[in-house]
Amino acid sequence: MNTQKRRKHIIQLLEKEGSVKTSELSEEFQVSVMTIRRDLNYLAGEGIVTLTHGGAALNRGGLTEHAMLYKEDTLIEEKRRIAAFCSNFVNEGDAVLIDTGSTAKMVAQTLINRKNIVVVTHSLPVQDMLSHASGIKLIAAPGVFREKTMGFLGQMTCDFVSGLKLDVLFLGVEGVDAVHGVSVPDVIDAETKRALVHQARKVVAVADYTKIGKSFFMSIAPLREIDVLVTNQEADPEAIAKIREQGVEVFLV
Repeated sequence: MNTQKRRKHIIQLLEKEGSVKTSELSEEFQVSVMTIRRDLNYLAGEGIVTLTHGGAALNRGGLTEHAMLYKEDTLIEEKRRIAAFCSNFVNEGDAVLIDTGSTAKMVAQTLINRKNIVVVTHSLPVQDMLSHASGIKLIAAPGVFREKTMGFLGQMTCDFVSGLKLDVLFLGVEGVDAVHGVSVPDVIDAETKRALVHQARKVVAVADYTKIGKSFFMSIAPLREIDVLVTNQEADPEAIAKIREQGVEVFLV
């Protein structure tokens, strides 16, 4: 198992257990204790874990954010179901904006063979994916590149989208909560997403079930500014009921 895969597995164990021991990981992955320490130091540098005596604990605060590299390999089937359903919101002649995020990237994949639509995106993976889609006019939004989300963010991005009127926005979020709305950990990411929301006729938040009922440091928008939420059948029913009470049309797939 290479370094990247091993670190993803360590994060998955942390998500399940909350904390890990260096010695146990060394035995499980059949690598040296020093190798595991390097892995945990890397994850600590990314803000994912806090190092403890003999191991590490998963950070769960409002600033915690996993890198796109990790997100792309988690809950793949759940995200695929969301993306397939979201393709129903796009019609010929629409101007669509696809946000950053692993679920939003999967939405882009479902649109590759569409004809006569405009796709605006500040997501580098989406730009790459749709660059050869002959029926799509692809517009790349500018900005300052942020590796963790693999997208271009900031004032340049906000200024660029302010001149557009979008039919549909597929909005990637980290948390959806009835009280705090949709949120993410990063300030600049939130400000950029807020600008996107203001330019769209229909805002479709895409979020796998693990994000329902959670809130993070920076609010993007209250739920009254979100038209549709597409998530999974596994989402907490009580949290979904509260979100629907705020006027959001929720689809469970």
